[in-house]
Amino acid sequence: MKKHFIFLGAAGVIYYSWLLTLIFVAFIVGYESNKAISYPALSLGAIFVVIVIYTWFNSYFQKEASVYWLKLPYRQKLQLQNLKIKWQWKAFVVYEAKSKINTYLLLALKRKKKLI
Repeated sequence: MKKHFIFLGAAGVIYYSWLLTLIFVAFIVGYESNKAISYPALSLGAIFVVIVIYTWFNSYFQKEASVYWLKLPYRQKLQLQNLKIKWQWKAFVVYEAKSKINTYLLLALKRKKKLI
């Protein structure tokens, strides 16, 4: 089962700051335009939406036969050495994922399953 997440830490700050820069530039272009509809601003906004959707669907970790895999939107799948819960509160869980090279902090939503 795949768990989608928002990655935190230095890698998350860098990735999401570039992503938010794109939407801020779209707003600036839209407000500085002298036309009713700014096509460059709409195209930048559409690119932002596509990248956010791509990021959400390509950021996940999953367990396959006692091996954890981590997929980041800008990398191929990584095999994790260790995955443990670092902190949790209500529906939010922060995992610490260690690969051979880096350590990632991942914020995931815990879903309650209804038993019938």
